[in-house]
Amino acid sequence: MAKDAALESCDTALRNRQYAQAIQMAEKHANQAEFWLCKGRAQSGLAQNAAAQQSFKQAISLKPEGLDLISAHMLLGNAQLEAKVHEAAIDSYQQALKFSEQQNMRRYTRIAHNLIGEAYFDLGQYAQALNAFENGEKLAMNDDERADSHIHEAMAYQQLQQADKAIEYQLKGVMMLRKSGTPDQYAEASLTLGKLFAEKKDYASADKTYQRLMEYAADNGGDFYEAKTAIYWAESKRAQGDTAGAQQLMQQAETMAAKLKDGELDALLLKAK
Repeated sequence: MAKDAALESCDTALRNRQYAQAIQMAEKHANQAEFWLCKGRAQSGLAQNAAAQQSFKQAISLKPEGLDLISAHMLLGNAQLEAKVHEAAIDSYQQALKFSEQQNMRRYTRIAHNLIGEAYFDLGQYAQALNAFENGEKLAMNDDERADSHIHEAMAYQQLQQADKAIEYQLKGVMMLRKSGTPDQYAEASLTLGKLFAEKKDYASADKTYQRLMEYAADNGGDFYEAKTAIYWAESKRAQGDTAGAQQLMQQAETMAAKLKDGELDALLLKAK
């Protein structure tokens, strides 16, 4: 019981971003893999990347089992990816994949495929990334997970210059998120879809996408997304040569941004001017 209570305290400190405290607690249990995982995550939180990698390796050397073993390889991979050692990260994710498959853990097998895809994507190897995302999609168990896969696939298609495929998968993702995602997920995915249409010069579809999102944001009290949509839509209007329409949308965005005082919106407005 004492170990569980101590681990719970370490995890609570992590959640509350009391990283130094979490590290202190973890160091009292240096012979247990779970505490090295807690320590490594705290070190990641403090941006101590090299130390975090060492902690995750130490956890693995203590031969944890089950989910702890899978988590250790995933967390090590994440730290390696952040340090831009892509080959090592992919290797760690492959280990996580192997152990997930061995233990029939479908959810973690899917996550491992996605992590491998993200590492390849970061490397600019988009065909391998797409392949990994597709493997992950086969294991999706609900619309949320399928939407996540479709949006990752769309990103890869976009980089592979396959605009129609990118739009097709992004649209699938948007429709699923409308039903089962959070309002933020749906809004971000819709903004990307609008942008994909505009890049393809399919302005009618871009306008429709932004119009739909604008109404959704208004209905759901999403001032932030209403303003953000206005900025994206203005860019599309400008590309269509509709200066007056663009101007009107920018004014709408500025009025809302002045009320919200949000850093991200202010930066977007600055860039859009």
